Amino acid sequence: MAKQGKDYERWVKAAAETGRTDNPLKVPYDVAVREAVAAAAFVENYWEPDGDRPGLKRVKSRLPASTSEDLLSIVHAVQEAQTRLLLIVDPAVTDVGERARFVVDELESALEFLLDDDVDEPADAQLARIKEFHAQDGQRSSALSQALRDYAGLAEALKDRLVEADEEFDVRLIAEARKLAEDLQRRAMETVPEGVASAAAATIRNQMLHLMVDRVAAIRKTAAHVFRRHSEIVREVTSAYERRRRVAARREKARKAAEAGPVDGKPAPAPAPATPAPAPAAPRPRPPRHRPALGPRNPGRLAARAAPHRIPGRTSGGGTSSRASGRPAPAGRRETVRRTACPPKSGTW
Repeated sequence: MAKQGKDYERWVKAAAETGRTDNPLKVPYDVAVREAVAAAAFVENYWEPDGDRPGLKRVKSRLPASTSEDLLSIVHAVQEAQTRLLLIVDPAVTDVGERARFVVDELESALEFLLDDDVDEPADAQLARIKEFHAQDGQRSSALSQALRDYAGLAEALKDRLVEADEEFDVRLIAEARKLAEDLQRRAMETVPEGVASAAAATIRNQMLHLMVDRVAAIRKTAAHVFRRHSEIVREVTSAYERRRRVAARREKARKAAEAGPVDGKPAPAPAPATPAPAPAAPRPRPPRHRPALGPRNPGRLAARAAPHRIPGRTSGGGTSSRASGRPAPAGRRETVRRTACPPKSGTW
C-alpha cells in the first residue's frame, strides 16, 4: 500500500496535465490492469535481440528502456486511485469485491469449458448473453452483484454436467456467489456517497487510466513494427479479451442469421440470379455497292498488239478495205477493221 501511495503521488500531476477526464477503458477494469502488467513484462522480455529476432532496444528513442518500470508504476497509481474512489462511492467492494470477482471468474471459466463442445444448445446462447451483458462491468457492487446472480443461476442449472466435465469443480461456489450478491446489494443500499468527493476521485482515476492506456497502446504499436515478421510475438502483447469478444460476436451474428433464415417453416428464398447483360446487336448487312463495268485499262496497248495481225484489204464483212484498194469509201459507210486475237506466247495458234 505504501508503494502504491508513492506511485500515486508520482503520477497524479502528470495525469492532471493531460486534461482528459473521461473513462478511456473499452474493456473491464480488471482486464485492463492485467493487460497493462503483461505489456510491461513484454517490454522487459523482448528488449534485447536474440539471434534473428530483433529487440525493442532498436527503437529506444521512441520507446525508452524505462518503459516497463514506468508502466508498472502507473498501474500501481491506477490501483490506488481506484481504491480511493471505491472507498467513497462503494466501500463494500473494497471489502468483498476481490472475492466476488474471483467467484465470477471461476464460474465463467467452468461454464465456458463445459459448453465449448461444438454442440449448439440453449445454454450456449444464454452464456453468450450473460457475457455480453457484463462485458463492460466495472468494479461497482451493483454490477458485481448482478454478475454473481447470473453466473450462479446458469451454473445451478448445469451443476451435474459441470462436475462430470471437471471433477475438481467446487459446487460450493454457486451458493457463495448468491450470498456475496446479497451482501453487496445490501451494503450498496446503505452507502450514500458524497457527490463532490466522488466526482473528484473519479476524475483522478480516469486521468491515471489515460496514462496507463496510452503507454500500453505505444507498446503495442511499437511491437507491431519491430516484430512485423514475427506475428506470434505480436500476438503476445495484443488483447486476448478483445479477440475472444470478436469471436463471440461473430458466433452470435452467425446464430442470429441462422435463426432468421427460415420464415414460417420455409427456407429463406434464394437471391435472384443476376440478369446477364444483353448481347450486342448484330450489325445490319450493308447492300453491295454498284460498281460500273470498267473497260480495258490501256486500250491503246491492246490496239497496238492487234495491229500487226490485221488482214490487209479485208473488212469485217469479208470485203476489201477501201484504204487497201485505194478507192474512197462509199458515202455513209464506215470503214471497219477486223481484229484478230493475239497469238499465244508459245507461238502456236
